[in-house]
Amino acid sequence: MAAVAAAVFFLAGCSTSVDDALKAKAERKVELDYPLGSGSALGVSTANGSIRVTGHQTNDAYVVATIVARAATREQARELAEQVTVRFERTDSGVQIKVDRPAPASKRSVSVSYEINVPRQTDIDCDSASGAIDLTDLIGAVTARTASGPIAAARITGSIQLQSTSGAIRCEQIDRGDIRLDNASGSLHLIDASTIGTCQMGAASGSVTAQRIEAKSIRMNSASAGVTAHDVRAELVNLRSASGKVAAREISCERLQAESTSGEVSVAFSSDAPGDVAAGLKSGSGGVRVVMPRSFAGQVDLRASSGSVRLSQPIAARGKPAKNHISGTIGSGSGSLLVRSGSGAIRVR
Repeated sequence: MAAVAAAVFFLAGCSTSVDDALKAKAERKVELDYPLGSGSALGVSTANGSIRVTGHQTNDAYVVATIVARAATREQARELAEQVTVRFERTDSGVQIKVDRPAPASKRSVSVSYEINVPRQTDIDCDSASGAIDLTDLIGAVTARTASGPIAAARITGSIQLQSTSGAIRCEQIDRGDIRLDNASGSLHLIDASTIGTCQMGAASGSVTAQRIEAKSIRMNSASAGVTAHDVRAELVNLRSASGKVAAREISCERLQAESTSGEVSVAFSSDAPGDVAAGLKSGSGGVRVVMPRSFAGQVDLRASSGSVRLSQPIAARGKPAKNHISGTIGSGSGSLLVRSGSGAIRVR
């Protein structure tokens, strides 16, 4: 193992700090490299700081750690920064980047941020209690968690699992494997994902958006914001919002469930979607609009508790159609469409 520590300090005083006891700052950079090899696993965590991991054509892990120490005086901040050690440690699961630092104390703080280059084919597991995480150009299983900060991932081949307690999550150009994105407070964005197995996206407080997705199944859920899907192809599509609009267009699937407890539901299938699709749509408080596949044929049951129902396609009705209820068969296929609205109109074409 080769390790190089660059003892370069940047000393500063800050009279505008919220806490005058931490008005002095010292910054120190440490550079390390380690023979990792393609197909290895690397783990890294920081209590306070950002993490950026990028895949390259290399056989080593190269790390630049930025240590920022804050204390009452410049000399105390510098001494604190010098006491922080960054090192590699081999474990049963791979290689870990470890930090040894002084015990926590009042009137001082330490943050460590990482810029890491690794072989492209590397499994990554990273964790930041407070800071952004950025992952790019990797082949392998990728896991990232942050309690406070955004997560971005791009050009990943393999399964990916990202979790943020407070901060947006954005993924682009994901290929193969499974996807799981969880956010307690912040939005979720997934763009350009192909050859995916299961895809799960859940936000407790934030919007959920997916665009140009090919997967075996995709489940999108928001407890208090909208859910939007565009150009999604899967066997199963499940869209739910407890308090917000559900909007989907250019959808092709065998089974679809779309539901909003308090908001409009709007789904437009692609014209070439399977004609035997089984679709269920429900809004507790809002209208429901559906554009069915061109070749759809099967059972239809549309009911609005408080609102009108309109169907623009010919139907062999069961019983006499009512203003708020239509039931019957379109064509002779095996598809199905079940739509319910508690308070709002239903429109199907």
